Amino acid sequence: MAISINFTPSYEVFQDRSAVNIHILAYEYSESLPGLEVIFECSVGSFVVNGEDTGKKRLSGKIGGTGETSVLIVGPITGGNGQLTVSLRENNKQTGILPYHLLTTDYQINFNVTGDYAMADGKQSNKVNAILTGMGTGLDLKNRQLDLIVTGSASFEKNKITQTTSINTDPLGNVSFELYNANNSGETVTLAGQLSGNKISHNTKQIHFQRNLDCDAHPPSDEIYIRTIFTYSINNHQYLLRQRQCDHLVTVHKLLADGKQGEQTSTGQKWVNYYDLMFPFVIENEQYVFGLAKDFINAPQNTDKSFWMIAKLDENGQKEIIDSGYFDVSYDVGFAYNIEGGQFILLHGKENGWPVISYEIFTKGKMNRKPIYQHNWDNFYGAIFFFSMEGKQYIYCHAEATRKIYTFEFNKDGTIGNIAYSDTWAYYYYPQFPYFIKGKYYYTGQRFYDNYWFISYIYSKGVPENVNEHTAPWDTSYQYLIPFSIGENQYFLRQSQSKDHWYITEIIADTKMGKDRDSR
Repeated sequence: MAISINFTPSYEVFQDRSAVNIHILAYEYSESLPGLEVIFECSVGSFVVNGEDTGKKRLSGKIGGTGETSVLIVGPITGGNGQLTVSLRENNKQTGILPYHLLTTDYQINFNVTGDYAMADGKQSNKVNAILTGMGTGLDLKNRQLDLIVTGSASFEKNKITQTTSINTDPLGNVSFELYNANNSGETVTLAGQLSGNKISHNTKQIHFQRNLDCDAHPPSDEIYIRTIFTYSINNHQYLLRQRQCDHLVTVHKLLADGKQGEQTSTGQKWVNYYDLMFPFVIENEQYVFGLAKDFINAPQNTDKSFWMIAKLDENGQKEIIDSGYFDVSYDVGFAYNIEGGQFILLHGKENGWPVISYEIFTKGKMNRKPIYQHNWDNFYGAIFFFSMEGKQYIYCHAEATRKIYTFEFNKDGTIGNIAYSDTWAYYYYPQFPYFIKGKYYYTGQRFYDNYWFISYIYSKGVPENVNEHTAPWDTSYQYLIPFSIGENQYFLRQSQSKDHWYITEIIADTKMGKDRDSR
């Protein structure tokens, strides 16, 4: 009997593993051979029968009535090269061999914390995004079940302890959920997850919950309230955000057309980290904030000095973290700037040789990890700001140690270019900020130690006028000077480090200070 075997393989996925379905035609000369009893053997993987992995490499079978049959071989997680051997049962004579290659389909689950909130109203939470990725034959990310488990006092449900759950991914393999915790002392828990039935995809992440901090119940012993303050705009409305260091509380107020502080829009949220440095920026009409924390709870096991995040920000001060990471330097001042449609940030630090560094921010708020500009300056310039005039962009720098000032023009690629102006002031002024009224450019600041303040012009080509101090000092030192504009009117907030002392004042043309519009 001169039996021949014809193989037709097709590759598929069985239970997240690569598999090969082999169609077999047995014939003698040109005639099919129905009812032929054979033995199948596979060198890699195992046979699937009736939808179940038998775990066996040897299978008895019979050729069907048309001289045809098929076998399904599923590979191991690691895949591999194998061969199928077909032999006659009656005499164990080998009649056909087919090599096959089983690829591996690798899945991986990762977790990103997109919203971290410290204790408020007896509860704290972390918003987490689970991301399923993979590669290989038959990759399928849509509507996949992820099995999750969490330790400690954390829970997948609010007001009850639920520490295991299963959730399904969206078409891109993503799914978001929230973790809750009622432990007033704070803790670090472990979140673990895997693609259901796929142990290789297992991964873990440490999730940090801040202890319960309350400035009102336990005010700072020195009565100094350190804050980070900035304004931002959404849908043509201005908002004022404050975060205080003592309990990380975030408050947001709407700013009204007459320069007054309006209703509070925030809901009492406390962020896990206090951000020593924060500034806003806009990309494609979306509001973002960059934040840098020097004392951060989610510290990795290395020598990093600061944690940074970029987040989307809404009218209520709720953030969605888009990107984050760590620096081996602790930066102290900085700002966001836009040049010809490109968005950048600049950071400058006191330590390790007074570093200055700039990064490009991509669309959707992701930061390019490769800096576009990196140098060490000759000193620490604590008073810095960005301004744009006459189609060019500049940085203003003022150092306390030397009282020197510089303005540099930015290059079109976002790097710092040539010096536009340099001088030395008689005193150090901090903080400072620029503004624009009716076609003229100004800057203002405070001589911090004795409360004198100034308003001066910025002339053509980025040249600041010599400081022109006002004869009457303010009532106290204001650590925070925050400018904002509504319509054609220019205002600024000045706030001290007392519990709640501030003014909102209008600024008018020709280096004049207008009336106080609001205060507390």
